[in-house]
Amino acid sequence: MSSPLPAHAVASAFKLSAADRYTLFLSEVTAHAQVWTLKGADGFVAFKDDDGHECFPFWPAAEFATALVDRDWADCRAEPLALEIFKERWLKGMARDQRQVAVFPAPDGTSIVLEPLTVLEDLIEEAQQ
Repeated sequence: MSSPLPAHAVASAFKLSAADRYTLFLSEVTAHAQVWTLKGADGFVAFKDDDGHECFPFWPAAEFATALVDRDWADCRAEPLALEIFKERWLKGMARDQRQVAVFPAPDGTSIVLEPLTVLEDLIEEAQQ
């Protein structure tokens, strides 16, 4: 996903189930060695899930992250992270701090929320395929 995604491709991906978006996330971030999040004036975006866990959202391309820049996140911009930094610093640090990963949130509020080490294991497995 190195060239800009057309709007219809972004809309189609958001129509996938959260589980299918997770599969797409794993393949795309592995293929492009990059993950995207949102960053505002106060730092990286985080939110609490229904169980009160602090979650950080991540997407496989800037266009997906940018699609969520509205209302609460209006001052944010898409921020790239190298995959190795994401795996070594972010996921391991989030696990240590007991934070969760919200993978590929959609404008309708759906996403899959996982333990960081589960995402790390899945990324390692995806890279071996």
